[in-house]
Amino acid sequence: MTWKKEVNSEHSRSSDYILIALIVFFLIGVIFRTPVAFIGVGIFAAYLVVYKIYDRGLGRKLELENISKTVRLFPGEEANLRFQLKNYSTFPMVNGSFKVQLGPSIKAYTLVEDKGDYWKQLKIPLSVLQKRNTIIEFPVVAEQRGVSKVSNVKFDFPHLLNFNLVTLVYRRLYQTEFIVYPKLLPVHGVEAIFHMIPGEGRANFSPFEDIQSPLGTRDYSYSDPFHRINWNASVKSQKMQTNVYERVVDMSYVFIVNLGTENDLNMSSFSKNLENLLSYTAYLSEYATKTGVPYEIYINSRRPGKVPYVYLPEGEGKTHFAHTLEMLARIHKQSMILPFNQMLYRLGKQFIKPKTVIIIGDVPTGAMEMISTWKQTQNTVFQITGTKDGAVVRPLRKEKMTYAT
Repeated sequence: MTWKKEVNSEHSRSSDYILIALIVFFLIGVIFRTPVAFIGVGIFAAYLVVYKIYDRGLGRKLELENISKTVRLFPGEEANLRFQLKNYSTFPMVNGSFKVQLGPSIKAYTLVEDKGDYWKQLKIPLSVLQKRNTIIEFPVVAEQRGVSKVSNVKFDFPHLLNFNLVTLVYRRLYQTEFIVYPKLLPVHGVEAIFHMIPGEGRANFSPFEDIQSPLGTRDYSYSDPFHRINWNASVKSQKMQTNVYERVVDMSYVFIVNLGTENDLNMSSFSKNLENLLSYTAYLSEYATKTGVPYEIYINSRRPGKVPYVYLPEGEGKTHFAHTLEMLARIHKQSMILPFNQMLYRLGKQFIKPKTVIIIGDVPTGAMEMISTWKQTQNTVFQITGTKDGAVVRPLRKEKMTYAT
């Protein structure tokens, strides 16, 4: 059964009172042989039958349309939340109230003005007529980053025959969810870190070559390394020939986000600037998407599985950016933190080819030693730092560690 019926103690007594009255009138009619008493018996018997039919049918023929739906919004954007109830019963349910509870990421200001009431259920007056479809629709506003789902769906209404309050509780999970993306807080100076580093992309002008992709040969020059001489071509042409290879670049970013911060006891806890850190990450991802540069993201929010942190594989384009925004939106404010240095240790084993690394968040004690080993394969490591005028990108230096705000 989709709905669970909840009633008070007075409700169950009502049918008992009717049954007692029926028995009393029946005994009066038998003992005193009064025809009027049997009329009363018939009335109470008919009433009891209708009562039982109505009571047992409550919730059995009421259907709530529940289609899987995801609404994606940025903070400040509006959408409509819609419910459709179908009553297949011959009995109406009138003068009731439809109740739902929403997550904190969205608000329905047309229904509730006091923000404290959002921890309670929203109440909407509702009457559902027999053999009819009823639609409830109201606007909601994206308030803050996160995922909001509809929960605790209930329908309260007075019983049609005894007027006691009946509550129908929706048993299933309502499948409409609202994903509110993080704000895009700008990071100044990001264009300055657009480095050309060795990789797979082909380019006419690049200081890097792919020795696995030879283009041909040319005449030997005194500045050419000896190991680049092509001896077979030299014998055929009777001149010293040097191999020529494809020029390549790899413009790619690695965003490493530290959502934790260290206290005086070197214990990790959630950063108070968590929302800003995720907003900086969203902005950097948008910048990389606009410039056509692939990127990957590592976040030390703990998750179950072999990879104990949140990870988005390298990709590019609008689809990859959409996946990024959804991943950032789904990071819970109260999730557990994986020690940042532990994540860095795992990442260091994965970096085979050079990339541009940007650290977003605090750099804890001991991290610099690990990061310094990356510079054998990485071009430069940067960090997002906060200022009064917003966030900026700066090279990460051991002698001067900074912290994001």
